[in-house]
Amino acid sequence: MYKIMIIDDNMTNLIMAKKVLEDIYDIVPISTGTMALQFLREMPDLPDLIMLDIDMPDINGFFVLSEVKNTPKLSHIPVIFLTAHTDSTTEIEGYNLGATDYIKKPYTTAILRKRIDLHVQVLEQERRLKRYNDTLSKTLNDKIHNIVELEFAIVEMFTSLMSSRSIIVSDHCDRVSRYMEVFLNKLAAMGHFGIKEEDLKIIIFASKMHDLGKMCMPDRCLANLGDLTLAEKEYNHAHTVLGAEAVRRVIDAISENQFLTYTYNMCRYHHERWDGKGYPDRLMSTNIPFVARILAIVNSYDNFRHDNDGQEPLSHEQAMNRIKLWAGTHFDPDLVDVFLMLGNQMKTLL
Repeated sequence: MYKIMIIDDNMTNLIMAKKVLEDIYDIVPISTGTMALQFLREMPDLPDLIMLDIDMPDINGFFVLSEVKNTPKLSHIPVIFLTAHTDSTTEIEGYNLGATDYIKKPYTTAILRKRIDLHVQVLEQERRLKRYNDTLSKTLNDKIHNIVELEFAIVEMFTSLMSSRSIIVSDHCDRVSRYMEVFLNKLAAMGHFGIKEEDLKIIIFASKMHDLGKMCMPDRCLANLGDLTLAEKEYNHAHTVLGAEAVRRVIDAISENQFLTYTYNMCRYHHERWDGKGYPDRLMSTNIPFVARILAIVNSYDNFRHDNDGQEPLSHEQAMNRIKLWAGTHFDPDLVDVFLMLGNQMKTLL
């Protein structure tokens, strides 16, 4: 039941209004503005609507309305003025202070009931809309939560399968995601590279999947890059395409989302080079997706520090020097400048 507070110093009007409305509304009759404000400040269950007389002996309706609209817990309550004034100045002042409507005195009981019923219908529609929006918001949040859980499951599935095939590659993917977290946080903090705060976790999470295509590689290709023939090394390059196409099939089967897009771009393009001499598509400079240009640096850093293409692993300093040397050929030079600032942090992540 909707609660309506009626504030009017005229007892006849107060009693009449109460009698007309109390059959379907919970009526709170108040005879002074001062008492009304006290009730409103102390009531645990506030009224849904206020009917307010303008001309009252203690404080007038304009003052009461102003107090209501300037009190945060009361400001949402619609206020309908009751007035015998016929000049537009009074009406305009009321609207400027926040009144919802005017009911002119003297009024008939039928008009009063109809006007109040109409305002309550508006309140009911607003409540229904709020309930609908709350339900929609919950549904959307549940859907987002389910999507995140699915993305997590996909990454965990890949990590588990890859660790069964090659603990070397699995550990590499874990380290790369840690490097990505430090690198991306630095780039986001600098604010020059267009990285959105809300995308950081998604990119970091997706970076674990960058070697998805290696699931399709022969064991020999996963074990020792230094002992591979030229043909085997060329075949190993295909892991970029194989991984990306697997992701593409998922995108085509469901719908495109950020996680899948980032995963696709990092799978396919993390071996492209700034000078256009990389693989598989020989993309050049900024034609290479941004996340893949970031990943290319941290991926190479980890490779230098561990398998190093079958050669003796490099020290941290040697790896950083090589990345610096390859800026502008293999890597985006602007990104290299930032990466070099993180030397000590990268060293501790091994």
